[in-house]
Amino acid sequence: MTIPSDTDESGILPAWAWAWLPIGLVAGVLAWRIVDESSYRAHFENELGFAENGTAVLLIPGIYAALIVWRLRERLPFRLLGFWYGLVGLGCVYFAGEELSWGQSLFHWETPELLERVNDQGETNIHNISSWFDQKPRLLLELWVLFGGVLFHVWSKATGRRSLPGHWAYWFWPARQLIPVSVLALIVMMPKRILESFGSLPPPPFDIRETELQEYLFAVFLTLYLWSVLTRLRATSS
Repeated sequence: MTIPSDTDESGILPAWAWAWLPIGLVAGVLAWRIVDESSYRAHFENELGFAENGTAVLLIPGIYAALIVWRLRERLPFRLLGFWYGLVGLGCVYFAGEELSWGQSLFHWETPELLERVNDQGETNIHNISSWFDQKPRLLLELWVLFGGVLFHVWSKATGRRSLPGHWAYWFWPARQLIPVSVLALIVMMPKRILESFGSLPPPPFDIRETELQEYLFAVFLTLYLWSVLTRLRATSS
């Protein structure tokens, strides 16, 4: 693959991270579904299984990168960028925490009575309480992936605009290396959405839990975004 940007060399990420990791996740889930459907259903589609924990694991490096960027925020050319990355980091913490029900899926405690009454699945989280904590944040993230991870780069290519390190856009928008994970995160939902509009469902082996796979890819997107920022920051500050 030859996507690495010719305008942001200091933001280059290793190919295994920006290319093979997202592709491998999609291929791996489909292969799992084909090879052993019963195992796939039991472990990937289980709310407290591998899928939930895997998403959180993919977010941990992003949370770490956000902490380092926040510590080095004085080196950023624009003050507000530090707060933006801090917000993205907090979003990763929320994402990971909710996926793990803030530890309940690991340590199996009883859900507090107040939460159990209002939570759709009786878990220690808030994303099952209201769409304001689940579908709406998810939609905002999907739009960010669409505009920041894909359309911005299409526009940049079409107009010949180049973002340089002294410009806020160079730091705010995701690096070009995030195009593969962005595209995959958007298209994994398309077959089901298109077929459902015609009253059908995806045929095997595409009858997977695509929302969980998309969350994996969202987690990779956020982690790579924050690591690309940290890499750029270290390179421009050295």
